[in-house]
Amino acid sequence: MPPRTRLRASPRPAPVVHQDLYSEASLRAAHAEPNGHTTRAPKRRSRPDDAAATPASTTTVAKITAPKATAPKATAPETAAPADEPATDRALDVDAVTDEDVADHPALAPPRPAPRRPGLIPTDIADTIGPVLGKAIADIKAHEDGSRRGGDIEDVHKMRVATRRLRAYLKAARPALDRTATDRLREDVKDLAGTLGVIRDHDVMIQQLHHEAAKLGDPDTGALEHLITRLDRERVAGRDQLITELDDPSYDALLTELQEAAEQPPVADPWADLHELAAAEWLTLEKAHRKLHRRYGNDPPNDDLHELRIYGKRARYAAELLHEKGSVAAFLEALAEFQEVLGNHQDACVLEDRLRELVDESSDPHAGIAAGRVIQGCHERRVAARAAYPAAWKKAAAAGAKAFHV
Repeated sequence: MPPRTRLRASPRPAPVVHQDLYSEASLRAAHAEPNGHTTRAPKRRSRPDDAAATPASTTTVAKITAPKATAPKATAPETAAPADEPATDRALDVDAVTDEDVADHPALAPPRPAPRRPGLIPTDIADTIGPVLGKAIADIKAHEDGSRRGGDIEDVHKMRVATRRLRAYLKAARPALDRTATDRLREDVKDLAGTLGVIRDHDVMIQQLHHEAAKLGDPDTGALEHLITRLDRERVAGRDQLITELDDPSYDALLTELQEAAEQPPVADPWADLHELAAAEWLTLEKAHRKLHRRYGNDPPNDDLHELRIYGKRARYAAELLHEKGSVAAFLEALAEFQEVLGNHQDACVLEDRLRELVDESSDPHAGIAAGRVIQGCHERRVAARAAYPAAWKKAAAAGAKAFHV
């Protein structure tokens, strides 16, 4: 198995938008005039991009220019707004402020979004995304040691689920978060999730083959054990790769960044509606199913069913961000059943494909016979899952329409 290369070799702080910087006290101080009155910040035209990191001795920071108490600064005439934008929708005036200047203005605050409700900055996004990220990070840490040792296959499974939840939560809330920070975290977690996925696939296949071998009897049992041994060697290689990644300093740096994101989520749009974001993930799933059904009916290709299952996971994790009960809870339950059906189908597909590869690589005729009997069982499980698929989807679709009123 080729080694997986981590892109990040050293810790990098994640850009974080602190919601408490938008407090009324900070904003009043930031926009104070020399006479003690306050001015309203001009409306933003666009969100500022993340500034590139520079050495501390020459660092400059884009700040809202607050007039000094000693003497007002002369301001240049305002440039005309572009033709395709209203004149009232101008970018904030910013100056490059050195570290020495910052000391003169301790109350400088970042740009304030145009308020929907004067005097109120909602914290719903941070209050929701922070705890779920924290829970997923805690699960990763709790099952790290067991995943290293390999004593219980549930450790790898739960650690992998935690990485998938992290990526799904960040994706679902992405429209409300700082996209640079969010995308980098999702990409870094993807490497770890991929390594865990290799081990998990082998855990499932080996467990199923041991179950089948116990039922076949000799000589098929012995032949199947040889195939299991080969899969186990691949699993060991995958675990060695996992340990290498967990021992890399970049893993600790990743956990630090994730913990910082959980404690102070990088919220860019505190007024975003989580219900709308979850509804969008559901509509993506519904659209994917409609397209698949229109083309293939109730018998789509294996890979397309697996892709539909991935859309289902995303919709489920996005809905988990909602605090509502009732219809949303029923939707989550229906999606869990839908995922279970397609998950059984995918497990059977993966085992069947890998057995065919092993038989092609083997010169043992007994292994071919034993694998053929197991493949027959895989086929039967796939047929059963496909038979349950239409009803499972119908239930999920009804629950989704009720939960999101679409």
